[in-house]
This record gives sequence, structure tokens and C-alpha cells, in this order.
Amino acid sequence: MTRRRIWTVAVVAFVAGAALAVAVMTVAEDETPPVATAAASPAVSQVPETRAELVEAWSAELEQVGKELPEGWEALTTDEIRGRYVHQRMVNAPSAEDIDPGMERRVND
Repeated sequence: MTRRRIWTVAVVAFVAGAALAVAVMTVAEDETPPVATAAASPAVSQVPETRAELVEAWSAELEQVGKELPEGWEALTTDEIRGRYVHQRMVNAPSAEDIDPGMERRVND
């Protein structure tokens, strides 16, 4: 064989091998099951959105500690009511000791 034929055979073999590799990879990709992804669900806020809902929730938090809405609360903006509601909710939250007695134990004890 001449040198030119050897190079031609080598190039044809390389191209055929590359084409075979692409074909095998394509078939292998098609055999994998499709991955379905669901749209991320929006985070659900536990803080009420409307002024009426905020006033109702704030009243309920205050009732837990035996308080009522302060005088002049009607003049507060919705954001101020939201802030006071969230603050009262945090104040009413149970402490670590209430949730798990003995949780504050020291490691060295």
C-alpha cells in the first residue's frame, strides 16, 4: 500500500470510530428515563397579609397573655400592625426549656 492509502484508511477508520461513538452515546442517552422537575412551590407565609387578618391574629396573640389591643391601634399602619403582631408572636413563642426540658445541660456535667 502506498503511504497515501494508509493515511486515507486511517482517517476513514477514525471518522467511522467517531461516528460510532456518537451513535452509541446518543442511544445511551435515550435509554435514561426522563427527569421530571416540578415548579418550585411558593413559600407560604404564616404572617397574614390583609389588615383585617393581621388585627385578628394580633388580637389572638395578645389574648394568650391576657392583653387587649392598645388604645389608638386604629391609627397604626398595616406595616406597624404587622410588626407588632410578629413581635408579640415571638414573645409568646415557647422557650427551649418549655420544648425540651434539660436541653440546656452542659456537656461537662
